[in-house]
Amino acid sequence: MNIFRYLILLAAFSIFSDRAQAQDKALTGNIYDSQTKQALAGVSIKNSAGQVLAESDQYGHFSFQYNDNGLISFVLVGFKTQVLKSASREGNINIQMDADESNLNEVRVTGFAGNRTKKETAGAIALITSADINRGSGLSFQQALNAVPGVRMDQSTLSEARISIRGNGVRSSYGLRNIKVYLNDIPVTEADGTTRIEALDVNSIGRAEVIKGPASSIYGAGTGGVINFQLQRSPYQEQSFEASALAGSYGLHRLAAAYRSGGDQINSYVSYGWQEYDGYRAHSNDMRRFLSGNFQLFPSNKRIITLLLNRTTQYSQIPGSLTADQVAADPKQANASNLDKQAGRYQTWTRVGLGQQYRFSNQFSNSTSVFTYSYDLNHPLPYAYLRNFYQSYGGRTRFTYDPEFSALPTQFIVGAEFNQGLTKGTQYVNNHGTEGALTANIDYHNTLYSLFYQSETRLGTQTLLTLGLSYNSLKYDVSNYLLPAQSGIKDFKPQATPRIALSHHFSEVLSLHASVSSGFSPPSSSEVKNVDGSINPNLQAEKALNYEVNAKGNLFHSRLSYDLSVFKMDMKAELIGQSVQQGITIYNNAGKTTHDGAELALSWQVLKPEDDHVIASLRPFVALTYSDFKFKDYKILNAVGAVTATYDGNKLTGVSPWVLSAGLDMETRFGLYVYLNYYYNDKTPLNDSNGNYNKSYGVAGTKAGYKRKLGRSFELNVYGGIDNVFNESYSSILSLNAVGYGGAQPAYFNPSPKRNGYAGLSLKYLL
Repeated sequence: MNIFRYLILLAAFSIFSDRAQAQDKALTGNIYDSQTKQALAGVSIKNSAGQVLAESDQYGHFSFQYNDNGLISFVLVGFKTQVLKSASREGNINIQMDADESNLNEVRVTGFAGNRTKKETAGAIALITSADINRGSGLSFQQALNAVPGVRMDQSTLSEARISIRGNGVRSSYGLRNIKVYLNDIPVTEADGTTRIEALDVNSIGRAEVIKGPASSIYGAGTGGVINFQLQRSPYQEQSFEASALAGSYGLHRLAAAYRSGGDQINSYVSYGWQEYDGYRAHSNDMRRFLSGNFQLFPSNKRIITLLLNRTTQYSQIPGSLTADQVAADPKQANASNLDKQAGRYQTWTRVGLGQQYRFSNQFSNSTSVFTYSYDLNHPLPYAYLRNFYQSYGGRTRFTYDPEFSALPTQFIVGAEFNQGLTKGTQYVNNHGTEGALTANIDYHNTLYSLFYQSETRLGTQTLLTLGLSYNSLKYDVSNYLLPAQSGIKDFKPQATPRIALSHHFSEVLSLHASVSSGFSPPSSSEVKNVDGSINPNLQAEKALNYEVNAKGNLFHSRLSYDLSVFKMDMKAELIGQSVQQGITIYNNAGKTTHDGAELALSWQVLKPEDDHVIASLRPFVALTYSDFKFKDYKILNAVGAVTATYDGNKLTGVSPWVLSAGLDMETRFGLYVYLNYYYNDKTPLNDSNGNYNKSYGVAGTKAGYKRKLGRSFELNVYGGIDNVFNESYSSILSLNAVGYGGAQPAYFNPSPKRNGYAGLSLKYLL
């Protein structure tokens, strides 16, 4: 009897053992940052019991055996834990992990072609997440960018925006200058250095990295820095459709839809937005149509292919600047000339980009993207009627090689960027908003290329030395069909821009970085002209030399993160604009400036999601900027080159000594959330002589909402907000160095909206 029982037990054990063995399956794959596509090393892979099954290697690759009765977790500091919904998976998969916004110092960034945490990366690099963008109405980047110390976005109406970094670009008469802007690593900045960001749908951006200070060693021209926007990517394992609606003050309406599919082989994100806004001021109506597509394919373990599609239509009226007396009388009025000439910007952009990341071996890889970008512009202005067509194409490639030295391990990067643009421009007399007589017919054929090299050497386990160098060239080929004598070529002298950086990681509390970098910024095609429209052969590129020390770290068990930067930047051949007649500004290399300052960012996670409280997350934050920017050698020249005024020692026009941005984010476990923000801007010199100032101002805003799941298939988000809670009278964007003609006051001011509100909702259906 005992033998019989023993045989039964032995047979049962054998059957169970066979089944258990049959359930053991092999799982291999790669782990990536969902936004940057960079491989993630050191990811712990755990089963439902918390046992570590494997860890991803330095190339993000993993392989292990598992039992399909439990869930599998992928854990890495700085990222949200990713859990496979079904453990019955086998074969090759591509895990995509999302950054954990509760500790930005641990989030990995790609600035300076690295793949390190923000804390480990030498230089002043800021990270803007989708959560930062969604703290407001989502109509502008202004609130998110102004929360970064050293960065300022001025925008009073949706038709015009100006971004400056550490004072660079603040005196741009339109658009962005001195800052390189990318979208999914594809240049948004045109070949002549001009950038307009109106084509970007704020709601489709997943994150942005901001490099403050010269980054020419790897990104080419630009003394201010770099902004690299990334379109949203779908959350891993999610397939959903989302519809949203927004309404607000001054005739604001927005409808949008988005489709997301985050699979192992294809990650797809497609969105469409319909937006209309009557505007706070007269003649400031704005209409946008956005279509964005972002696709990521994983055809093999060695290759990632990305496809970007972007189509945007903008119809915007431009109300123009007002004098102080006009603002006092009626801040909502439009400038009389802008109204009479029906000033506006009517434009359609199309951008297509194709990229590939390919790993030839564990030591050698390449990342390459090609693009084409075009727009047509219909642009009535107070002094002219412009019609332009722009077409560009180009690409960027980067090779990375790690020879795996046993002593002083070094990684080498070499690459190139090319951008060629053709602008076909015509100018007419503006007859009350319609084209009159043809006054100019000019083509600009601009060619830009950059070659760059960078090495990263480990001097010790915690010490990294970075050396970078780029060689840059820019040429303008101008064809003037009405005045052939003014045709010609402006070929700027090629510039070599080096960078050296040293970083040491002492502990979680402190990482210290020091760097010296140089940069240059050539004048745009509109700035290179004399008053008669001919090319100024003597105009040269601005040059900058930047010395910087950064301290980054986490305190109190990683709840308090800080980022401190102290810098000194000297600029030579500063481009100075001089208004010579209404609507016409010429530029000369007539000045030098010193940009000395300090920037501090603090973020404190009082409560974290893992804490057992009704309030799931409570985060106050502060961004403080101090700027001591002055003209060092600045003289106004007349038409024959004689000095007519000297402004040495004056404060840099358009830069406030002190800027403060602060806020508080609170989220509860039952779905309620509240965001508070405050922005203070010190008084600002309005002209180079420092004779007039814009008064200081402070603006507060709030947003509250409720998120919750409705069953298994729906997610609801209902919210509302108020901007300019205390009804402050102020102008964000200013017309610096404005000149009053015929005894009139200078028109410096573009009044920003008074107190205004908005409300919206979104409903997501999980397929």
